[in-house]
Amino acid sequence: MPNPVLRTAHSVCVVIPMYNGAASIEQTLASLADQTRLPDHVIVIDDGSTDDGPQRVRDFKAPFRLTLLQQANEGQSSARNHGMRHSQETFVAMLDADDQWRPQKLELQLALYDELTRQGRPVGLIDCYVQVNYSDGRRQMDNRLKNGMHFYDFIHANVVNGVSAALVKRDVIMQLGGFDAGLRYSEDRFMWTRIAENWEIHTVPQVLLERSINSGNMTAQPKKYYQNKIRFIEVYLARYAAQLSKQQQIDFVLGNHTDFLNTFSRGGEHVEVIDVYQRMFRHSWQTLIFDHGKPTLRYLYARAKTLRKPTVSTAAH
Repeated sequence: MPNPVLRTAHSVCVVIPMYNGAASIEQTLASLADQTRLPDHVIVIDDGSTDDGPQRVRDFKAPFRLTLLQQANEGQSSARNHGMRHSQETFVAMLDADDQWRPQKLELQLALYDELTRQGRPVGLIDCYVQVNYSDGRRQMDNRLKNGMHFYDFIHANVVNGVSAALVKRDVIMQLGGFDAGLRYSEDRFMWTRIAENWEIHTVPQVLLERSINSGNMTAQPKKYYQNKIRFIEVYLARYAAQLSKQQQIDFVLGNHTDFLNTFSRGGEHVEVIDVYQRMFRHSWQTLIFDHGKPTLRYLYARAKTLRKPTVSTAAH
């Protein structure tokens, strides 16, 4: 049972965007009810669901204030922003409708925040280690450890261990205008990068989140979302190109394209591999040697697989 003694002077609002989340939302809310430090407010934003997820939220017996907001389908960024505008708490904790927290998540993150602020550290975001569970049975742990200023780390990767791991100062994220609703991919990476410009990011080095990934996740639909990734690259460079060296810009662009090139290659989508590689090469000749030449090897393999030999006629003359 949650221990009321562990409640701190801070208040926490959990923001959950939900689209057709009937199969998981009750388990997600139950993981919040099991927290050793209960959230003060939980806001579920129904993003145009067509299932009975909203009714399941209404029926959930919560030991915390639970609010259901509804909007037309506008995407996760819009839903999160909608929820944050209705929050007034010190912290906003992000949570997806198919993820679950382990019981000490809020307790340990708030304890770390208190310790760091006593040291005078300008903390903007705290995450934790994450157990990732794939629908095909694979498991992995995301355990990128942060302990300070990490702006330039985001050039190479999203170093926050998943959206549902993030506990963010509300005034920080609202000062930045919330998530960019025009982005439909990597919008979280862009938000964390903006936070990392001026605030520190830290990690509780313990698995406090169970994250589920299945065929419905964006990362499993590369053809559909590659154009959104290209849009993210454009938005990121429009904001940060002046702060990055030419080499950092090249590394950023090639790295982001490589993420999709690798996914296409693993799926046997050879035409898409060729298209991505050619985009990369138009940006920089360094594509040839990027990531120890692995994209080039995948490109050459795709070229070989798509090579069509002329058909030799065996008809008698």
